[in-house]
Amino acid sequence: MKTEDYIFAVILIDDDAAEKVLVERIINSLTDQPFRFDHVTRCSKAIALLDERSYDLVLLDDRLSERMSAKFSVPIIKAAIGADPIAVISNDISPEHLQDRTALGVDYIVDKVDIIAFLTSQMPRLLGGRASHANQAQRVS
Repeated sequence: MKTEDYIFAVILIDDDAAEKVLVERIINSLTDQPFRFDHVTRCSKAIALLDERSYDLVLLDDRLSERMSAKFSVPIIKAAIGADPIAVISNDISPEHLQDRTALGVDYIVDKVDIIAFLTSQMPRLLGGRASHANQAQRVS
């Protein structure tokens, strides 16, 4: 898919394939506009994609493994994304490291129960992304 073929781009970094299906279906239900949706299960794979293109929203699961929480993965991803908005998503937002988005270094902390409401709230901003992708395509041409 060429950059100019979509309005916005989202990357989901989550080790659960069911989350990919869920998030993609939610976004499909919220817009009829074309979008790019990438899913990876590891930070290393995310960094490879983030080096290739920019995203309008990065969704990062808090627990990519039993040993790796967002406390450790956020700095790795933030170094690769620059200013792209990042949301940590989790089934449980009660751990201490998920209590302060500024301290964690992210734009949003989202309970997965609220993912529909969160993505709905992001749609006006995401749908406004057409100009940024079109400009990116013109610079590349």
